[in-house]
Amino acid sequence: MKPFLRWAGGKQNLIKDLLKYLPPEDEVNRYFEPFLGAGSLFFATNYNKCFLSDINKDLMNCYRFIKTDPNLISENLEIHYTKFQKNEQYYYEVRDQFNEYLEEKSLKQAVRFLFLIHTSFNGIYRVNLNGKYNVPIGKRKPALPSKDFLNQISIKLKGNFLATRSFSAILKMTLKNDFIYLDPPYPPINGTSFFQHYTKDKFPQKDQARVAKFANKLDQKGCFVMVSNANTDMIQELYSNWNKYELETTRYISCKKKRMKVNELIITNYKGD
Repeated sequence: MKPFLRWAGGKQNLIKDLLKYLPPEDEVNRYFEPFLGAGSLFFATNYNKCFLSDINKDLMNCYRFIKTDPNLISENLEIHYTKFQKNEQYYYEVRDQFNEYLEEKSLKQAVRFLFLIHTSFNGIYRVNLNGKYNVPIGKRKPALPSKDFLNQISIKLKGNFLATRSFSAILKMTLKNDFIYLDPPYPPINGTSFFQHYTKDKFPQKDQARVAKFANKLDQKGCFVMVSNANTDMIQELYSNWNKYELETTRYISCKKKRMKVNELIITNYKGD
């Protein structure tokens, strides 16, 4: 199953590689994904007990309402779409409403989030230093998720745990043989080109060290750990004793219409294929 939204740094184009390096399925107890984003790996796998979380409150609010009310989400999304087709400036009306009710836990806010993600420039989520969503209009005729698809997503989410929290908060929940997939925002590729505007606090270099330290704590608990990150000297050093598999993929490095080849790493504390 594919995700219901795009997310900067999403792993849909790396799914085949990620699946290749999963731990032995019969040895995995539970699945954790604390940098959920679009949830590409979650949707591509069939783990029964999943703990899905992200620090982005509006993202997780959207997940919760799709899980519980997919039909209402679809009906309200269609209302937005109809108004948008009559007046393209309606995008900015919805963006203003979204920023007015930022982080509100409501179905209306979940629909605004989903509408903006699918109609924004390059389908990205980006906020300014004040935490306000500031992406300009993009697609005039977006391919919004259908009611049937949202119901499939809802079924997939049933029985799984959703939370808004920092990645480090799951440490006390994890047990031996749990599988944790860490996909933090990437560090700068060439010193200037990167995308970290998921929250107003961004994701500075010191947080990369925090993730690596966290990964080592999980390793000490006997968990299976997989990390996705950019192939930079800093990341190589932080995970110097881990198994690393180099990949090459094409991804956006900014919100401009520019692509560049970026070498990425899959990092594990267990042997892959």
